[in-house]
Amino acid sequence: MEKKIALTLDECLAASGGTKALIVGNGVYREVPGLLRAEYGSTRVFFVADENTRRVAGNDLEAALASGGIEIAGEYVFPAEPRLHADYEHVETLKGNIAPLKGAPDGAPNGASPRPLVPVAVGSGTINDLVKQASGELSLPYLCVPTAASVDGFTSFGSAILKDGFKQTLSCPAPRCIVADTGVLSRAPAWLSSSGFADLAGKLCAGADWLVADTAAILGAKGAARIESKAWAMVQHGLRDYIARSLTAVEGDEDALKALFEALSVTGFAMQYAQDSRPCSGTEHLFAHVWEMENLSVDGVPVTHGHKVAIGSLADTAFLETFFADPKGPPRPPDGYRRPTVDERVAEAKAAFANSPALDSVIKTIIDKYQDEKALAGIRDGINDVWKDLRAKVLEQLMPYTELKAAFVKSRCPVLPGEINLTRSAVIDCARRAQMIRLRYNGVDLAWDLGCFRTVLAAMEASTVYF
Repeated sequence: MEKKIALTLDECLAASGGTKALIVGNGVYREVPGLLRAEYGSTRVFFVADENTRRVAGNDLEAALASGGIEIAGEYVFPAEPRLHADYEHVETLKGNIAPLKGAPDGAPNGASPRPLVPVAVGSGTINDLVKQASGELSLPYLCVPTAASVDGFTSFGSAILKDGFKQTLSCPAPRCIVADTGVLSRAPAWLSSSGFADLAGKLCAGADWLVADTAAILGAKGAARIESKAWAMVQHGLRDYIARSLTAVEGDEDALKALFEALSVTGFAMQYAQDSRPCSGTEHLFAHVWEMENLSVDGVPVTHGHKVAIGSLADTAFLETFFADPKGPPRPPDGYRRPTVDERVAEAKAAFANSPALDSVIKTIIDKYQDEKALAGIRDGINDVWKDLRAKVLEQLMPYTELKAAFVKSRCPVLPGEINLTRSAVIDCARRAQMIRLRYNGVDLAWDLGCFRTVLAAMEASTVYF
C-alpha cells in the first residue's frame, strides 16, 4: 500500500501559488504592519467588518496598525443583525466604497508613488467571501483576518456568493496573506468552530467521491476527473490527524483551534493549487448547496454552511456505505428499470426545482451530464472488473458512519435532521436533487448511471443505522 506522507504546512502554502503568508497564533496582530509593507508594499488599508467582529478583533487590530504606522483610509461595518449573507449586492456595495480610495491618498504631491489600498476582511467566512470578491473585481490584493475557524474558504481561490438566486463559486484570487489570532478564534461562538470542524471532516467524503470519479474517468464518464496526486496529498494525507487534533476546538482550546484553522487553510491552498474545489468538495457539499438554495433555517436563523455539510457528510457516507455494501458488485436496479430519457430527466428537474432561480442552470447540467450510450456501456461493462478494488478504496477512505457521527457529537455538530429543521426522509430524498446540480462526477452519479440509485435510497430509508 502506498505510504501516505503528509505535506508540511509550508509545503502546502508554497504550492498554493497565490497566498504568500499564513500566520496563526496568539497575539499575532503585531506582525501585520510589517506584513503589509513586505508583501503589499503599502501602509494604507480599508477595514471591512460587522459590528461584532469590529468589536472582538477590529479594535485590537486597529491599535496594532496605528502603532506600526499604518493608515486606515476607510472602513465599512455591516450591522450585527440580521445575520449577514454572502449576497452579491453586498459585493457591489463594498466596491462602491473601496474604489474611490484605490489610488494615492488625498494631498499626495504630484509625481508621488501611490500607496496602494489594501482591503482587510475582519470576520468569518461571509465577510471574507464578500471582501475577496470585491477585491478581485477591483484588482486589489487583500488581507484576511479571520475571527472564527468556521469554513475552508478563507484561503480558497474563489468566493461562495449567492448570485442570480443560488450559491455559486465565483472566480477571484485568494488572500495574499492571512493572520489569525487564536485568542480571537477561541472567543468566537462555539457554533462557528463546530461549523469549521464539520467542513473539515467533510473532506473524507470529498476524497471518497473523488476516488469514484477517478475510476469513472478511466471508464469514460462525462464529468469525471482523475485524481491529481499533489492536491490529493495536500488534503488527504494529514486529514485524519488534523481531525483528531481539532475535536476540542469547539471548547475554545487554542491548540485545537490552531490545528483546525491550519487544516482548513491547507484545504484552501489545495483549491488554489488545483484552481478547482474538486479536492475538497463532493456530494456532501451538494446536499449543503441544495439546502442553501432553499434558505434552510431554524427559528428564522440560517443554518451555517458547516452544519449543513455535517448532515450532508452523514448522508453521503450513508449513501456510499449502502452503495458499496456488497463486495460482489453494485446493487441491482429496481425490477423493470428503464433509464429515463433526456426529456424525462429535464421534466424531473423542473419538478424538483420548480420556482427555483437555479432551474435553468440545473437543466443545463442535467443535459450536459447525461451519458451517451457508448459512455454508459463503458461504465456498466467496466465497473464489475474494478468493483472490488474501488470498494476497498472508498470504504477505507470514509470514516464509518457511526464513528463520524460520534465525532460530530463531540464537536457539537448536528447529527439528526431535525436539528437543522429537516426530516429524515427529506435528507435521504435530497440525494435526488444533489445529483442534478453539478457536472462533477460523484458516487451518486455512478449509482444513477448503473440504474441502482433508487435501490440505494430505498435501502437507506429502510436502515435502522442511518439518522
